[in-house]
Amino acid sequence: MANAAEPRGRGELIGRLAWSAALVAAVAVAVLGLRHWVDARYRREGIVVSGSATQRITSDRAIWSASVHARGATVAEAYAVLERDVPRVRQFLLDNHVAEADVHVDAVATEELYAYDDDGNVRTEQIVGYALTQSVRVTSSDVELVGRVARDVTQLIQSGALVVSGAPEYIHSDLGEIKIRLVGEATADARARAEQVAQHSGATLGPLMSANVGVVQVNAANETSVSWEGVYDRSSVEKDVMVVVRTVFELR
Repeated sequence: MANAAEPRGRGELIGRLAWSAALVAAVAVAVLGLRHWVDARYRREGIVVSGSATQRITSDRAIWSASVHARGATVAEAYAVLERDVPRVRQFLLDNHVAEADVHVDAVATEELYAYDDDGNVRTEQIVGYALTQSVRVTSSDVELVGRVARDVTQLIQSGALVVSGAPEYIHSDLGEIKIRLVGEATADARARAEQVAQHSGATLGPLMSANVGVVQVNAANETSVSWEGVYDRSSVEKDVMVVVRTVFELR
């Protein structure tokens, strides 16, 4: 009986081994198939990589304005104040070495002043006076000079003139050309990153399939604010311009 059981046990063992071998083969085929599907899909969609480029720039133009305000019971009375104070602001700028061609005087803005009733409501039928405003603007390539006169204009306020000074704005006249150059540098950066990915994955990087240039961000130096609409700092002389390009390369 022992001899009869032995062939039967050996047969069962062989059957189990055959079943296991078939299972392993099936799993291997499935894995190879999955790998082939992933590779094909990856080649079809390409590899997505973002590149960036940044450049520090120094503003080469400054814009500053000061508003002169005057009030009077009549338009003529208020205008007489402007005729006295606006030339004082203009002369102040010229005395501080601002070029005459860089000084611009805007038109006069007039506002009617109305009386109020006991409940605080405006009585539009009763004019009690007039408020006039006239702005003096400076646009100059002498960035340092504009910043200085914007600070020193308080001297006129101390002398009795009602002058409201705005903060200087600083811009770069060649920003468009800088953006174009940075787009090229950001694209090259993206390709370098894609080549590293391809090299470490055993693939070969193919041609550029598509590229999408993001909104240019112009921040004050050493700041990294980002906005969907783009950042354009005008308060600082030194700025950092950043461009990001999203690329898709073919992977072979």
